[in-house]
Amino acid sequence: MGIPRFIKLPGYKRFEYAPRYWDPEEEEREERIRQIKQEMGVELPSGPSRTTIKRGSFRQVRQKAKVKASRNANIRLVVILAVLLFLAYLLFFR
Repeated sequence: MGIPRFIKLPGYKRFEYAPRYWDPEEEEREERIRQIKQEMGVELPSGPSRTTIKRGSFRQVRQKAKVKASRNANIRLVVILAVLLFLAYLLFFR
């Protein structure tokens, strides 16, 4: 006779690891072939729905976003200063 268990013990868990292989040279070679085909007119240019992720592309996007944000902040600062100067002119010289 077995003793009934009221607490469920965790079962045996497997560690499943599937190694993946990435060859940067092959990726560069395929990109060059695609560009040559595109220049020759064999392949149509890829649209916005098909993009390739290149080394450093995330950094470039983040850098562009920083530049755009700082540009927007500078424009906002100039507008606020212009409004404050206009209000100061109305208060002091009228």
